Amino acid sequence: MVIPVLCLLLLAAGAAEVTDEQYYSMPKLYELDDYDECLATRGAFCVGTFHLTSKRHSPLLNLVQSTSEIKHNFNHTRIQRGYCVTTTCAHIQGDSPLQVFQECVQNLTNKTYALDAEPIEQQYCRTKETVSQPIDVPDIIFAFFVGLIVIGNVVGTLYDFFRSPDNKPNRYLMVWSARVNWNRLMATYEKEDPRLCALDPVNGLKAITLILVVITHSVLTYFMTFVYNPVYLEMVVQQPLPSLLSNGTAVVQIFIILSSFLVAYNVLLSVHDQPDKNTGLTFWCKMILHRLARITPLSMFVVGLSATWWRHASHGPLWPAMVDAESGRCRTKWWTHALYINNLVMPDKMCLIQTWFLAVDMQLYVVTSVLLVLLVRRHRTAVKVLSCLFVLSVLANFAIVYYWDMTIMFLGEPEMMRRHYDTPSFTWLYAAPWSSAPAAILGLLLAFVYYLMRENEYDLHSNTYFRIIYRMSLPAIILWFLGGYMLKDCRSKLLVTLFTTLERPVFSALVSAIMIGFFYRVDRFWWQMMSWRVWQVLGRMSLSVLMIHWLHIMTLLALKTNLARASFCEIGGHFLASLFLTYVTSFPLYIFVELPTQRFLQSFM
Repeated sequence: MVIPVLCLLLLAAGAAEVTDEQYYSMPKLYELDDYDECLATRGAFCVGTFHLTSKRHSPLLNLVQSTSEIKHNFNHTRIQRGYCVTTTCAHIQGDSPLQVFQECVQNLTNKTYALDAEPIEQQYCRTKETVSQPIDVPDIIFAFFVGLIVIGNVVGTLYDFFRSPDNKPNRYLMVWSARVNWNRLMATYEKEDPRLCALDPVNGLKAITLILVVITHSVLTYFMTFVYNPVYLEMVVQQPLPSLLSNGTAVVQIFIILSSFLVAYNVLLSVHDQPDKNTGLTFWCKMILHRLARITPLSMFVVGLSATWWRHASHGPLWPAMVDAESGRCRTKWWTHALYINNLVMPDKMCLIQTWFLAVDMQLYVVTSVLLVLLVRRHRTAVKVLSCLFVLSVLANFAIVYYWDMTIMFLGEPEMMRRHYDTPSFTWLYAAPWSSAPAAILGLLLAFVYYLMRENEYDLHSNTYFRIIYRMSLPAIILWFLGGYMLKDCRSKLLVTLFTTLERPVFSALVSAIMIGFFYRVDRFWWQMMSWRVWQVLGRMSLSVLMIHWLHIMTLLALKTNLARASFCEIGGHFLASLFLTYVTSFPLYIFVELPTQRFLQSFM
């Protein structure tokens, strides 16, 4: 915690706070008419974003601008309105509802606040006749593939039930059996290889991490929607504990570490059991194909669903901006998801914000698998090489962050979340492969170190220093995340760069210590808790949960026909509803889509 403590000495004087009277004298950030009543009376409902300006000196505009400059505030010069133009704007004449709407917002803003409202983005109008969108060719194509999956499941399940147990089963049909896939989901493996049974806490790590991701995204979307009381969100980001969500973005590095560790450790065990096994180019190609078959079918299924039938699910005043817009982006760049370059190509058009992780994971997997193939038979050399690469990757990130003046600490600012992270730091640092490279390399290093410790029968229980590090790791992680809160007003470029560079590597090192402690059962209570059978089931559905949760989170808010109220209970309820729907849909998604398509492709390999 040296960096945050040093930076506290360099804090600049914060901007003057705005009084309650001044705050509520400004134009409201959001306004929304009764959507259902508007459409029921055959009216036109329009939504748009406007920029506040003034052609003459305006103390109110100066107040709005100075308030917007405070980091923890929204940009109050950027207001959003949703009006029923046939009632609220009945006094305005125009050629089209959109033109009437724009003139209406300008008229009302000028009349009430003596300010001008210039239209910028998110301009659209809906009537009762235009809320439903026609089914087009992409919708039909996706429905065709869904039909094939349904047929595969029906045929495979019927074959499984009616086949003769005396005959050898057809492996291409059995992979589509719902009964077989259900048993795979619920299976326990206590009698399997004890070397792998030690890794049971991994499922708990994956499941709990995903729950944290759902919490974070549930909070995030409240900054993206029309909120009745935005002041609550502006106040909550100033508090230390809520800042754990915004400063805890490094938590996704757990998946990067696990991805590298599990692949490397399984390959090490495989080579140990089969010393003559070929680990050359052919082996590497099989690893890549296996990875593609594991992830791509489900990933593209959810991207396809988002690009087609998701937009037909419902409608509302915010539906075009929150669902239709994202669906359109998925249509535009679906092919980048298939090639796992969606984080680098058209990065400003985000389709399913969480999929940046899959792209980064695949990009790093290609690199780390090459390292694994080269070092798999040179265990001690691998530890030295990977240690050097880990340090070099951290230094490279330091140079990138310092030279291009990037930081991820302001990603928790309200306006940044409201604008869907429209910043180079998100694209070229947070969601870039080089930022997660230290975690990927550390995962490989952890696999080799753990393998050597097991081979040499090293007794970690007797190591007092490690036991202290292990027990202090979780408190250290929380304090490390709070370091981002302590640094939020830091003006020292060097210290900000240091923390930005070290945030993920330090977190990854602490998580690695916890993982080693779990694998060695340093604390039996935590090992048993993290190895809970429920975690095993939920952990197997990790990919399904990762892919589908964003659709539920966005849908629940896009369905609202009035302003959302931000509060602990409201956001907590949104999270619980999203989590429930996510797991309810992840079960059939895993059994009927992910597992059968994955195993069907792998059966050809």
